[in-house]
Amino acid sequence: MTRPVLGAFAFAAAAVAAAAQSSAIPGLDAKVTKIERAGSASLRDCPPGTNTVSAVTKPGEQFALVTVAFKVGTGFKASPMKRPTITDASDKSYFTPSQFVDVGSMPEYSCTFPFRVPEGTKLKTLKIESATFDLAALDK
Repeated sequence: MTRPVLGAFAFAAAAVAAAAQSSAIPGLDAKVTKIERAGSASLRDCPPGTNTVSAVTKPGEQFALVTVAFKVGTGFKASPMKRPTITDASDKSYFTPSQFVDVGSMPEYSCTFPFRVPEGTKLKTLKIESATFDLAALDK
């Protein structure tokens, strides 16, 4: 009796992990690696470059810092990309001040996107172009 339960749990855990890693950007593999909370954040572009501007929150706010690892494949066609957005549990959207700059310039890199949100906001999804990533399982 424990085998089916363990099997169902393993399948559910694998489905959550796969959802957080899905990528629908042709030639660009993207994976959400972590979510952190902070009172200040770097507003670096992606991939990280020379922009060294940072910001702090107001009382009652925090930054949700969503880190995404990217791998550029041979099929990637460089073109301007929109800034990522997140939605919370009530489907409210939040925008990041960070932007994509020369995405195909490096074969692999990681970017942390800051989103200013009310304290305690539960994140639901991250959207980058046509790719949607489930953040609920990572937002603890």
